Amino acid sequence: MKRQINNTLLELIVGILVSAAVIEGISILVAGFSAAFTSGLWIGAATAMGLAAHMYRSIDRALDMQPDDADKYMRRAYLIRTAAILLVAGAVTFFKLGYVMATFVGVFCLKFGAFLQPLTHRMLHGKDAPAPDATEDDPPHTDS
Repeated sequence: MKRQINNTLLELIVGILVSAAVIEGISILVAGFSAAFTSGLWIGAATAMGLAAHMYRSIDRALDMQPDDADKYMRRAYLIRTAAILLVAGAVTFFKLGYVMATFVGVFCLKFGAFLQPLTHRMLHGKDAPAPDATEDDPPHTDS
């Protein structure tokens, strides 16, 4: 079964990549190239993309549950994402894969990507595209 990526998730991932690239560019201009910073940043950005996909999947599943079950499920999913961040930070530190603070900056690109989502939506779909919450599967609403 072939799965399609949700447009909003795609736009969020593009925003994560753009924000990580901007941070990388600024860091090179300010401090020069650092392989440790670069690897830490991109490990964090890859983690942020995984967190975004997990968050999308968790929200999608929770919408099909009863409110009490959905609340418990979302709390558990949040703990899984938090543990993933801590495990990645621990692995970066233990194996000396890069700067751990740069990894956290990369994870923070998830927030930057969320702020950039309206811009990436316009970039990917044009100005006249419907808003992200209006899907093509929904029937048109009429006043009858």
